[in-house]
Amino acid sequence: MSVQESFHDRAFTVADPYARVRNDHDLLSYATYQQGEPLPAGANVGDFKRIARGTQPVVVEVKVLTTGSQSKTVFARTNAANGAPLGWTSTRNLDGKFINETIGALPPSEGDGRFGPNAAWSGWHFLGQIDLVEIVDNTLEIERIALSSASHYFAMTEAAKAAGVAVALNSGFRSYHEQKFLWEGFSRGLPRFNKAAKPGTSNHQNGIAFNIAVAGGAGSPVYDRLKVHATSFGFLRTVSSEPWLWEYDPAKAATARQRGTFKEPDVSN
Repeated sequence: MSVQESFHDRAFTVADPYARVRNDHDLLSYATYQQGEPLPAGANVGDFKRIARGTQPVVVEVKVLTTGSQSKTVFARTNAANGAPLGWTSTRNLDGKFINETIGALPPSEGDGRFGPNAAWSGWHFLGQIDLVEIVDNTLEIERIALSSASHYFAMTEAAKAAGVAVALNSGFRSYHEQKFLWEGFSRGLPRFNKAAKPGTSNHQNGIAFNIAVAGGAGSPVYDRLKVHATSFGFLRTVSSEPWLWEYDPAKAATARQRGTFKEPDVSN
């Protein structure tokens, strides 16, 4: 299984009892049964085509489209286990809703510079271009994470899943221009802009920072799981008052674990 396309040729389970099939030529519209097409029991011409709940289709392709309010929706082209086409449907209809699935690689483009979409920064210094992968986050939006840290993140999430805890991402890598946008909104006090570091200094620009959905922090199953196990996978907490921010830094994580903690010394809460 390629981390760039974790879904490819894998079987998923349809969880929604009303999982509708989309039109091949327009994924924002629903497919209906037409005159002359075979009809399943109880269906009539003009009814919506559906994939029955409990079906275990194989996902062979995905597409990401911008829908209402600029949000992203991921659609999957599915086949039955025997290879028969089932059609396109929203990944929201699938068990797990595609959270933590990676849907494609984003290598740097030739000629990308210091401010390109794959440009990594740390402490005002341009580090170079890094390979990224797209991942579905906790809100079903599309984030990017560094390919170099992806396998470690997934090792951590899979171990948590086996223990009954769903670890998911809220935010990952940001380009210089994305960080600049967030910083300017925050510094001007604009509505809905949270605290943000200056562009060129944010840990989200160097490929190792993960904002993880931890609800209220201490006491939530995800946070309590990370406190005990994250350092084993190379992750640790690095910023006070931000229980969601964890970084992939194996050396620092090992040191923290030896000290019997899960965070850097200057992280107070």
